[in-house]
Amino acid sequence: MFGHLLDSPRTTRLACVISLAFGLFFTFVWAPHPWSWEGIDQYHELARALARGEGFGTTDVPWGYAYYVALFYSLFGVHPVPPILGQVLANAAMPLLLFALVRPLAGQRTAALSALIVGIFSFNTVYASTQVSDAICSVLFMAAVLCFARGHAAGRQWYFAGSGLLAGLVPQFRPNLLLLPAMVAVLYVTWTWLAASRQQLGRAAVAMSLLLGISVLALVPWVVHNYRLTGVFLPTSSHGGIQLWYGTLQVGPYLENYSANPRTVFATPVFDYSSLSGQSIVVSAVVADCASAGPAPTLVYWTDRNTTPATITPSAINGRALEFAIPGQPDPTAVYWRINAAGASAAESLYYIASDHTGDLDRHDDWLDVFDVIRLARHLAWAEPVPAGPLADFDGNGRVERADLAAAVFRLLGYQVPGVPPLGGLVAEPAVATLQFSDGSYLRIPNTFTGRVTDLDVRGGLAGRLLSAKIRTSASPASSPSCGVVDAAGVNDVFYRRELQQLARFGALALDNIGRDPLAFAAASAYRAVRLFVVRPSGDLATTYQFASGRLAYTSGLVLSLLYFGLFLAGVVAAWRQRSALLPLLVPIVYVPATICFVLTNQRYTVTVQPLMFAFVALALVRVLGWDRDGAAAVKAKAA
Repeated sequence: MFGHLLDSPRTTRLACVISLAFGLFFTFVWAPHPWSWEGIDQYHELARALARGEGFGTTDVPWGYAYYVALFYSLFGVHPVPPILGQVLANAAMPLLLFALVRPLAGQRTAALSALIVGIFSFNTVYASTQVSDAICSVLFMAAVLCFARGHAAGRQWYFAGSGLLAGLVPQFRPNLLLLPAMVAVLYVTWTWLAASRQQLGRAAVAMSLLLGISVLALVPWVVHNYRLTGVFLPTSSHGGIQLWYGTLQVGPYLENYSANPRTVFATPVFDYSSLSGQSIVVSAVVADCASAGPAPTLVYWTDRNTTPATITPSAINGRALEFAIPGQPDPTAVYWRINAAGASAAESLYYIASDHTGDLDRHDDWLDVFDVIRLARHLAWAEPVPAGPLADFDGNGRVERADLAAAVFRLLGYQVPGVPPLGGLVAEPAVATLQFSDGSYLRIPNTFTGRVTDLDVRGGLAGRLLSAKIRTSASPASSPSCGVVDAAGVNDVFYRRELQQLARFGALALDNIGRDPLAFAAASAYRAVRLFVVRPSGDLATTYQFASGRLAYTSGLVLSLLYFGLFLAGVVAAWRQRSALLPLLVPIVYVPATICFVLTNQRYTVTVQPLMFAFVALALVRVLGWDRDGAAAVKAKAA
């Protein structure tokens, strides 16, 4: 009986109404997520700045959704409800888009049931009630797929042009979809070459060239913007480096809880440095009130390549806030600098330009740091030579002993418990030397240490703190002890330097992790490729949002995602046996886990292709329930 209802066009319209009703309910009554209207990823603040006419102040997320929100803020004032209502309305069109896509491929009933399922169960409806990019991205993506299907069916190039434009916009909402147009184009031309005539192959090549060309053109403005700002080719965002690093931490016993992996301690670098060689070094400072009167502040810098001091004036001044741009330096370079204001000088600072993300950058012994401790420990454990001088013989008795190791650690960490030295002892074995600390933590140095800090096995509090602890040994102090001259100073803290450095650093740390156990990483990636489709909270506070209704929301999400994923697999089997025209929809569905299974992920990353999966779910249900036979019988009766 229900099968006949799918023949009515009212079913699809009802699905749209249901989606709209759920979206409004989640927006104004109760939402099964922990975020307020303003959502996550700082889109609210980014959009406010854009609405004020300011620039886009990050490379960490792509521009698309922030500009969408900013448009509403410009028209209706800064309030999150108008853009949310806009995406709720857009999301309510998803059943209609899916119906239009599926009907020519699998028939009226499968299409109508697909629309009904997406109207009731789409996770995008949940995300439409807060400021996140998922709902708008999914609508644009579905429109791109629909245009592509229409272009293939009708043979009209302008459909492919529209698909290319939409496909070029989609990565500015979800960066992982960047390469999908290229993948689709290659597969489409290959399929045409194998299954069609030479004339059709030429048309397919022209169509895919048009699609790819327009999708690239849609990316060009943002690529140019990022290159002018950073000097780096960046088509979407800079967040991929840290996401990949997180993914490499989700291995072995830490598969569901990367924050428990002891290698997270390497997130903090030993030294202040940047791998962006050749690009200006931006020093941000706030001049203290006591030094604000008098001549304009200047910055004096010199390097280990050119020890002649050079003086520069601020490149930007905003009240007491200053910015200096030290000229770009080659790799490697140690840059020394100080700020002079009101006749006084701030303390000397040191910054490195280096692409060595895990090695010892302190070539001139400007610091007492963890590498000095390592050298002392290896000397005491295996009689390795250690450079003579104050960073080895701390008590000046002419010998390097365990007391010198304890003194070095104490200078770096100090007393954590009154009267209890931080270093408990050194245990030397043929393969490893272990520093044991008073809080029970330890640091193991392998005999095969290659000079990379990531070779260490670090477990616990004091051992972890030792990694980034350092003390200057050769810096001149400020010339005006009574005035701090500079209240705050940072180097390359501006977003277009900081975020690019994070991309490079965390990418290097990720490759370091992968190289240590590639098989474990491959196994974890394979697991995540399936895990992506299932809502399953890990219990890890760093990756799972905790909120009052979280147990209900996560349990419901787990049950629903397992159910629809199982039905999806059944639908794929049914489509394969039928040689259904739905099978090409598997390309974007498979593309998503194939391109992001190696980074930190969750089920949200698959909601863009979830409507396509619902088409296979509908195909399975229609076949199991026999509604396809009822539909065929009705068609025959009508023809008779």
